[in-house]
Amino acid sequence: MTVYLYIVRHGEAEPLTQEDQARALTEHGKWEAQRTALWLKTQVTEFSHTFVSPYIRAQQTKDIILEHGPSTLLQETETMLTPEGNATAAMDYILASIDQKSEHEQHILCVSHMPLVSYLIGELTGYTPIMATAGVAQIAVDIEKWQGHLKALLSPEQML
Repeated sequence: MTVYLYIVRHGEAEPLTQEDQARALTEHGKWEAQRTALWLKTQVTEFSHTFVSPYIRAQQTKDIILEHGPSTLLQETETMLTPEGNATAAMDYILASIDQKSEHEQHILCVSHMPLVSYLIGELTGYTPIMATAGVAQIAVDIEKWQGHLKALLSPEQML
């Protein structure tokens, strides 16, 4: 069984003039998220699980991805992955959600914030990159070892 994890940083958000949780995407952030959605559509036909921060900008990014990207969502979205979240606990929870009895390829979407997105990547690969807004990391996961191989790390401007 092959499992791919797609870790996405939310698109560009409004300046911090209100509570952080309430910040929405800018028009550029919406464009970035749509660009990411279109790239994801070339990689994935459906997500088996989606994990997302409850913050508005992350929810908007997820909504754009699911509207313009892969067509099907098999499991309901679970809200977690806040900016100050614990990467180890979050990754354990995400990996535990994988159906290990399935013979089908599984694709999991995670939408969150810096620095957590970098730490999530680091939990699986040992590499903690700085991600662009609406950037995506594609990781092939070895379920038996709970380790991953970074297959792609792209910003929206690199996606064609």
